[in-house]
Amino acid sequence: MRIDRVTDLDEIMQCLPFEREIRKKGRDRMREADMILFVQSQLGNPFFAFLIAYDEDNNFLGYSIGILNLIPGCKRLYIARMYAKDKDVRVGLEKTLVDWAKLHKVNLAQITVCKNIKAYKRLYGYVPVSVNMERRY
Repeated sequence: MRIDRVTDLDEIMQCLPFEREIRKKGRDRMREADMILFVQSQLGNPFFAFLIAYDEDNNFLGYSIGILNLIPGCKRLYIARMYAKDKDVRVGLEKTLVDWAKLHKVNLAQITVCKNIKAYKRLYGYVPVSVNMERRY
């Protein structure tokens, strides 16, 4: 397996079918167009990483999006997306993000979960530390 940090929007667009699947399952509410604009706006940001995993035949295996916050007292890796059907691919993507974060002396990862909170606790070792609340206007 090969994991590349990608900055080419055309290459990133191959993830759209999986983004549609994520939204169909109710795991993200952000409009697809808004996500594309966000990713496009961040491609030059050194603290933003869009990773894509490929097999030895260059077939797509999964992808991940990570953002580093380096503000003192708030230093963390925010994992905005992790998609792969295979556990080994997810582990590889996460390890790549964590290694990148450690280069910047970041040792805390954060995710936002809409569903399956107990599974994230059991499978991945995350613990809830706060509640995100929202209100629409």
